[in-house]
Amino acid sequence: MQEHMTAASQLRDTADAHACDELASVLGEVLRHGDPARVRRVVRLGRSVRFRVGDGARGVALALDHDTPFVDGDSEEVADVDVQLTAAQASVLARGRLPLPAAIVCGQVQATGDIRAYLEIDVILQGLLAEARLRAGEHGTTSVPDTAVKGELSTPDSSLLAVETRDLHKRFGRQRVLAGADLRIPEGGISVVLGPSGTGKSVLLQHIIGLMRPDRGDVLIRGRSLASMSRSDILGLRREIGVMFQDGALFSASTVYDNVAFPLREHTDLEDAQIDHVVRARLADVGLQDATDRFPGQLSGGMRKRAGLARALALDPSIVLCDEPDSGLDPVRTALLADLLVEQHANVGGTMIVVTHNIALARHVADHITVLWQGQVRQSGMAHEIFESDDPFVRQFLSGDSVGPLSMG
Repeated sequence: MQEHMTAASQLRDTADAHACDELASVLGEVLRHGDPARVRRVVRLGRSVRFRVGDGARGVALALDHDTPFVDGDSEEVADVDVQLTAAQASVLARGRLPLPAAIVCGQVQATGDIRAYLEIDVILQGLLAEARLRAGEHGTTSVPDTAVKGELSTPDSSLLAVETRDLHKRFGRQRVLAGADLRIPEGGISVVLGPSGTGKSVLLQHIIGLMRPDRGDVLIRGRSLASMSRSDILGLRREIGVMFQDGALFSASTVYDNVAFPLREHTDLEDAQIDHVVRARLADVGLQDATDRFPGQLSGGMRKRAGLARALALDPSIVLCDEPDSGLDPVRTALLADLLVEQHANVGGTMIVVTHNIALARHVADHITVLWQGQVRQSGMAHEIFESDDPFVRQFLSGDSVGPLSMG
């Protein structure tokens, strides 16, 4: 019996060691060869995460809080977050296939420390791990093996999501726009709300910022219900949310400088010199440092978009909403805008939500995608999962095929 237990223990130790080595190797490869923009966005957060495997004696540290980020399989430095995994879970995580936030929330995976700090990393890290899987030539389903997570994963706690909508309904006369939309946007990263024109994307966004009240349902921002808030509470919440409107929504009689300065003057007690510093920094970030004295009518479409983004970022919000940012732009300027969105997210962090029907833009920027159709969430998940979807509507929409559930009607 003792020999049998020793052999079993040795097998577990071997499995744990193999899983640690695999995870360390993939995480190291991700930092060295992953998409540079995604790597910058992960590193910018400056978090450290230790993944402990098996009994916790072995672990892998993802140290992003150093001048030169690295992966260490032996270091015992204190991390912001400690995540306890089985060997099977570690192996699945290495392939970008483990829904770790949901597994943590429902107790399938134990984690200690600043959990939100990890959640901000996870949505971007999963994309990097999926890229590594594809580079290694591993394709196919992203389902989680039974040995990794048992049973149904619960919905993540609302307080650990950036935005959630519950059974959201909205009609305008006889037209039903939202028909029970259940949206869940993870903390951190760039999430894209994707769908055909007229399917309720912009209306959904207006509910998120409290410009519209639903006929039924609720919107929660980091677990806080808008339905239970007073108007003054909602106005206060908007300081945490920046919005880049579809047409820029710039004040035509004000200069670019004054447009970007407007939220600072309205919502802060900053001195003029401090406002000037912020405005010029934001305009420089989007390449408009030489356009401060121009009026919106003197700007090209792309410049108005950039000015709108600068204004959305003026208050350093933790959530940024971009409503059809590519509207009216040609393909080249859309690609340049996509680069700018990714670059700005790398600079400021937080959660960025992009509403669009442009597949190319979604491919370029998305860490997470929600597909909206007929006022409901059709499918939601990591970007690589959505682009591998078997759902007939999602496949048709992403491929632009004329044959499928979506018609001209």
